[in-house]
Amino acid sequence: MKTEFLEKIKINNSEQWVLIRGKNVEAPLIIQVQAGPGFPMISEADSMNKLLKWEDDFLVAYWDQRGCGKSFDKQTNPKSISLEQLTEDLIDCTQYLLKKYNKKKAILIGYSIGATISLMAVSKAGELYSNIFLVGIDIDIPYANRHAIDFAKKKAREKGKTNLVKHLNQTDYTSVKTSDVFQERAKIISNMGGIMIKKRYVHILLETLTNILFCKHYKLTDIFRTQQGMEFCQKALLPEMDSLNLFKKQFNINVPVHFIQGLHDGVAPFEISVKYFEFLQATPKTFETFENSAHMPHLEEPEKFYRLIKEKSLL
Repeated sequence: MKTEFLEKIKINNSEQWVLIRGKNVEAPLIIQVQAGPGFPMISEADSMNKLLKWEDDFLVAYWDQRGCGKSFDKQTNPKSISLEQLTEDLIDCTQYLLKKYNKKKAILIGYSIGATISLMAVSKAGELYSNIFLVGIDIDIPYANRHAIDFAKKKAREKGKTNLVKHLNQTDYTSVKTSDVFQERAKIISNMGGIMIKKRYVHILLETLTNILFCKHYKLTDIFRTQQGMEFCQKALLPEMDSLNLFKKQFNINVPVHFIQGLHDGVAPFEISVKYFEFLQATPKTFETFENSAHMPHLEEPEKFYRLIKEKSLL
């Protein structure tokens, strides 16, 4: 029986929204943890399913985390937006959905910083998950910030953009603690093909805005709430993220871990992902390179992405 259910639930003293969709409520449950900080997920449901068509085989949760999208509340304490709190929220959300839909375990897919949070959740509560997929995971952000500058300079030189090279030589992105710096850097990296190889910043932004504007689950007030949430979450979380280094953390992983990495990623360096894959103690673990992708392999190579999810999850 097909289901599409939007629900506001209480997660650790915070009201958050989750959309559940799928053709069969008995199918395995996928929980997604969005990139960001502050990016919405519910508004992406239609476009993601159009590309992946995974609602045919899975029950898929599109969740607007604390401070994101429909879940943004101006009364939220900024101190509650932390990697630790978001990890606890993910665990609580998982427990709720497993109980509601009578599942033993969930499949976890995290994107970028959402992948980092997913790994933290699996380390704390691995019994809740059957598989975890880490898409462009943020691992060593100080290194990644330096990589982003070098990536943008290299691409700018190749494209003959001397003014951009000059600008980058005068700009220090080795520390990204504020929303304005984050957005400016994102624009540059996007235009150099480091987010999606074939799409510039304006195209990515327009697609995101279109998804928000035409999402049937978003009211007009939710549109403004989403914008506020992005700025709020970035202001709260970027200072903590700026020093993040997973090589300095100890994780206890007893769940199959699957790394999904775009070869041309300008945000999460490919070489660091390989190094961390070798470093992380987990059995089994797999690493899949997406040769024609940057930071969003699920959108750039959707057929390959879905085949991998289905192959690893339905064994």
